[in-house]
This record gives sequence, C-alpha cells and structure tokens, in this order.
Amino acid sequence: MGKKEEKANKSAKSGIAFKDSIKTKLICIMALLVAVPLLIAIIISYNNSTSKSKDDALELLNMTARMVETEFAEIVVQNTAALQSFATAPSSINYLENYHTENQPVPDEVMLAHMDAINDFINDGNKSVIFTKADGDQMLRTDRKENANISDREYFQEAVSTGKPAISNVQVSKKAGNRIMIICVPVYNEAKTQVIGTIQRSYDLNRLHEFLAANISDGFIADRAGMMVAHAQFEITPEDEYDLSSYGFVGSSESSGVIESEFESGLTYMSWVREPMTGYVVAASKTNAEIMSAAIKSAMMTVFIGIILLVIAVVISLLIATSFTRPILAVTATITQLADGRFKKIDGHEKRKDEFGEIVRSTNSVIDRLGDIVNSIKHSAATVTTSSEDLADMANQIAATTDTVANAVQEIATGAVQQAEEIQEAAENVGKITDAVTGVQTSTDNMETLAGKMKEASQASSKSLLNLQDSSSDMTEKIEEIAKTISATKDAVTSINESVEGISGIASQTNLLSLNASIEAARAGEAGKGFAVVAEEIRKLADDSDSMAQDIRTQMDILLKQSEAAVAAANLVKQGNLEQQEAIGGTLESVNGMLEDINGTVDGVKEIAGGAETCVSSNDIVSDAMSSLSAISEENAASSETTGASVQELSATVSTLAASADDLKDIAVKLNEEISFFKDDTE
Repeated sequence: MGKKEEKANKSAKSGIAFKDSIKTKLICIMALLVAVPLLIAIIISYNNSTSKSKDDALELLNMTARMVETEFAEIVVQNTAALQSFATAPSSINYLENYHTENQPVPDEVMLAHMDAINDFINDGNKSVIFTKADGDQMLRTDRKENANISDREYFQEAVSTGKPAISNVQVSKKAGNRIMIICVPVYNEAKTQVIGTIQRSYDLNRLHEFLAANISDGFIADRAGMMVAHAQFEITPEDEYDLSSYGFVGSSESSGVIESEFESGLTYMSWVREPMTGYVVAASKTNAEIMSAAIKSAMMTVFIGIILLVIAVVISLLIATSFTRPILAVTATITQLADGRFKKIDGHEKRKDEFGEIVRSTNSVIDRLGDIVNSIKHSAATVTTSSEDLADMANQIAATTDTVANAVQEIATGAVQQAEEIQEAAENVGKITDAVTGVQTSTDNMETLAGKMKEASQASSKSLLNLQDSSSDMTEKIEEIAKTISATKDAVTSINESVEGISGIASQTNLLSLNASIEAARAGEAGKGFAVVAEEIRKLADDSDSMAQDIRTQMDILLKQSEAAVAAANLVKQGNLEQQEAIGGTLESVNGMLEDINGTVDGVKEIAGGAETCVSSNDIVSDAMSSLSAISEENAASSETTGASVQELSATVSTLAASADDLKDIAVKLNEEISFFKDDTE
C-alpha cells in the first residue's frame, strides 16, 4: 500500500468520532444486552439467596431447638418413668400403707436399696430420691439426710391434688445448696382410689448446662415462671438469677415460636419449643451475623461469577463488532480513495458469505467498471486534443496562402468527418456509462432482495424464540410438581420419625418394668432367680428395641436431609429456568429491534435504486444530444466542400474555422485537465 492510500485510510478512520462509531455502538448495545439481564439476575439471585438462607437457617435453628427439647424430654421421661415404676410396685404401696407398724412387710433398708437402684439405673450423678407420706412427712431419703415436712411445697401439693406427676420450677436445695428441679410422682393405694404418698427425685440443673453445651453452641432452658434453668455457654450459680419473664414465650399458649432480640452482639434470633410434661421452654439462639454470613458468601460468589461473565460478554462483543466494522472501514477507505480520483479495490473481505461480503464484491465491481469508463474517456480526450491542434495548424496555413485554399477546404472537410467520428465514439462511451449505471441498479435490486430474505429469517428466529419460551414455561410447571412430590416424601419421613420416638418410649418403659421385676426377684430370693433371668432377657430385648429404633431414626434423618436437598435442588432448577425465560424474552426484543433496522435498510436500498434510474434517464438524454451533434458535424463537412466557389468566402470561412479550432483546442485542454483527476493504479 502506498503512502497516499495509507493517508486515505487514516483520513477515513479519523473522520468519525469514537462515540459516533458503529463499532462503539455495537459494543455498547451487545454489552447492555448481556449486562442488564445479568445484573437483574444477580440482584434477584442475591435477594433470593439471602432470604432463602435466612429461612433455612431459622428452620435449622427450630429443628435444633426441637432436637434439644426431645433430648430434654427423654431426661424427664426417664426420671418420671423410673419413679412411676417404683410408685406402682406392690412393695412400695404395702410399705407406705403399713409404715412403722407391725405389718410393715419390707424393712427400711430394703426399701432404701430399691430407691438406690433408681439412682443406679438412671446414673446421672443425682442421688436424692425421697419417699414421702400424703401429709408431707418424709420417710426415706437416699442421701440419708434428716427428714422434713414438704406439705407447703407447690410441686408436692400439685402431685397430691391432681394425682399426676408434678415438676417444680427452679429450686435451691436447702440441704445441698445447689439449684435443682424436683420430679414428684404420686403413690396410690392398692385400690387406685386415693393418693397415699409421693416419690420424688431431685435433678441437679448444672447437669443441664453440660447437656446444653454438648448439643448446641448457644441456647437456654427456662422454667414456667421465666427463670433461666440452664445456659449452654455458662453455668448458673444459686446466687445468679436470670429473669426471662418479659420474653414472649412466658404465658404464651403456643408450643413453639421465634423471638427477635437486640443484644450487644447485634440482632439475635431465638427459636423456642415448650416441653409438654414440664412446661419448660427450650430455646436455641443464633445471631443475625451468623445466619447471614453463609448467605453473603454465596451471594458474593454469584456477583463474582457475574462480573466474569460480563467481562467475557464485553470481549465477545468487541470481537463481533470488529468483524462487522472491518469491512465497513475497508469500503469507506476505498470510497475515500475514489473521491480522490483513485480506483483501489477492497482486499481481504470478498470471500465472506454474509451481507458485508456482498457489499464488498459489488463495490469492487463498480470500481472496475468506472475505471474502464474513465480510461476510455481519457483516450478520447487525448484524441480530441490532437485533432484540435492539427485543425489549428491547417487553419493558419489556409490564412497564409490562398493558393492552397482548395486543399485546406478539403482538409477541413476531412477534419470535420474525423470530428463526427470522434463524437460518435464519445456517444458510444456514453452508452457504456449507461450500461455501468444499469449494473449498479441491478446490484441495488439484489441488495434489496437479500435484505428481504434477512427480514424473513429474523421473523422465523422470533417465532422460534417464542416457542422456546413456551417450552421453558412448561418445564417450570413440571419442576413445581416434582418439588411437591419430594415435599410429600419429607412429610412421610417426619411421620415415621414420630412413630420411632414412640417405639423408643415403649422400650424405655419396658426397661423400667424389667428393673422393677429384677427388684422383685431380688426380694424373692432363691424363688425369684428364674424370674430374674426372664427380667434380664426382657431388659436386653428393650435395649435391642431402643437400639433398633435409634438406627431407624438415623436412617430417617438421612432420608429427611436428602429430601430437603432434593427440594432445594428443584427450586434452584426452577429459578434457573425462570432466568432462562427472562433471557429469551430479552433476545426476542433484540430480534424484533433487528427487524426494524432491516426495514430501514430495505427503504435505503429502494432510494438507491431510484437514483440509479435517474442516472439512466440522464445518460439517455446525453446520448441523444451526442447523436444530434454527430449529424451536425456531417452537415458541416458537406458545407465545407461548397466553399471553393469564392476565395473571399473561403477566407472568411477559414478565419471562422481558425477561431473554432482555437476554441476546440481550449476545450480539449480543459477536458484533459479535468480527466487528470482520475489516477491509474500505478500512480
């Protein structure tokens, strides 16, 4: 490429501002088409992920509270069942009815041994089991401390008056000085018609601190009055009082709920569950920062991926825009050189099969034809220049001498005939220009046809996108049906877990019955050995049943987690499908916008075709004028042959001819100057 061509290309490129460039607009439009839906998807995903993570965390917190409540209930049930087994034993009833009489069937030491067996069976470190008469006088204590009267105690009065097990609020033991919870079970007479005493057991509440610390990171247990029983993070001494009576669960008729509270650590969520037998509330706590940390990490990952996708989209937009603008720049550079009088064809884009390739090929064809026409005009201009110079010389010779008038007239006639031939040749060249303009008109017609085909293809793409959007909607409905089916499976697993808990309770009761049987067998001596063996086998069977129930519960928990994971996965697929529908909608709008641009292109091509028709009409008029000029030249030649009759007339004619020859020479010089604007490829 020469220096002039490089200068032309540079001029073509620098004539358009960066902000007005098609390449810049294409990059911006394509980047926006990707960035806007992507940003909307990121915002929706961020909000949904944080909201869902919060809901999941609260649900998990509720499940944790229920799990701890279940474990706490097992502690209460274990103590209550052991006491009820003792209270319903015939030996206990007989002892109470015949206490310190001649008919007392069991010595105090034997009864204390039975009460010690309860502590050994439960084996939780608590050693205080107390046997009390209906009037509140204590009879036996496993801690072997002095007996007292407890008739004024609320739990004792409740057990005697209702005939049902009663559990106290937080108590401070007057004997040991520690914080305790007392479980009191009534003892009926043999006829089951009257409460004749109670059997109670104290539970050290510091054990509940160890229990909570082993199961949750933050949480507490509160009694019915709202006093904190135990906390997972610290022990509570008898001197400490944590009053939670202002919390919403105190006095509430609900069995569970969630409380939001502001602490120094920030907003805290507490999920609480009421244990039905004791009325105690078990709560699991977690701060809002802990709940939202995982959601924020997940959302930031989504934002990071979105930024990467946006960068990729911008790079792709840059590549596509470059592939579109390169042929346009090449055409612009070629037209700029054509405006400078140079016929330079476009290189490098003729093999493209799209509309840009068609434009490049058509432009090169027009340049070839215009080059041929200009070369022909140059040749004709050179011929006219030579002829005008010869004609001027001939006129000067005729003016110098009248002797050669006849010969000069003949030469004038010859020059006139030659001029007529040159004019005829110019008329033929004008016809070639007409053919070239007709070719341009044909190219515009072809371009109009291609634009119509592009419009039809874009309309077909729009219909395909509509069908794809409908299919995506159907898929979303099917995903919702799958999620409902998995949720039903989850409910069934929950129901099975409840049944397994019932089996575990039966196994515990059977174990207590086995203990009671062992006690009775020990009291029977040798006669009870066989019964003791049977009781031992029953206990093993109860342990096996409880172990099997625990295995079933473990498997059900795994299945429950898998069901929850399946529901979550179905929701994610549903969300992705909805995002796909939004993207399809955006693409459909882009295709519709492209249809409007194609309609504008078709209108532009029609205007070009109209201009080409105008050029053809003008060329026809010029061709007719050249034919008339040729006829006039032939008539001038005939007239020149008749001028030999008179020298005077010849002299006047020669003078006129000389003036005409000078004018023709001036015209030829001017034509050469104007045609010199067009350069050869070698220049």
